Amino acid sequence: MENQKTGKSYLCVDWAGYLARNHGKTLYVAKEEKLDATLQLKLNDKNVKHPDLFVSDYLPADLSPYQYIFLDSVNRLGLSPEDLNQLKEEYPDKSFIYIFQTTKEGNFRGANVFQHDVDVVIEIPKR
Repeated sequence: MENQKTGKSYLCVDWAGYLARNHGKTLYVAKEEKLDATLQLKLNDKNVKHPDLFVSDYLPADLSPYQYIFLDSVNRLGLSPEDLNQLKEEYPDKSFIYIFQTTKEGNFRGANVFQHDVDVVIEIPKR
């Protein structure tokens, strides 16, 4: 996803609320913005609050209660491609949604090796 301040977290918070309301327990790991007022505003503005939506500013050791896990952002969480592969191996029945920061050129921050490990890339265009 595109650079900071382009709406990637807003889109993903809305999506997380949708998944929680319609498909199962959802965890949103908000390392990018932590649990600050901006994230709280997003949760309220998007009307996504739901008993099956859980928000954390760290990645819990046990992800088994959740069906969907949003990692915002992989960069701020300090996760490597190997870490993501390990999570997928440990929790093969879970859906992971990775949020990345990008460079001005549009590449994933760090290494583009991440791009080969995902099924879909959604790019948020600059305003």
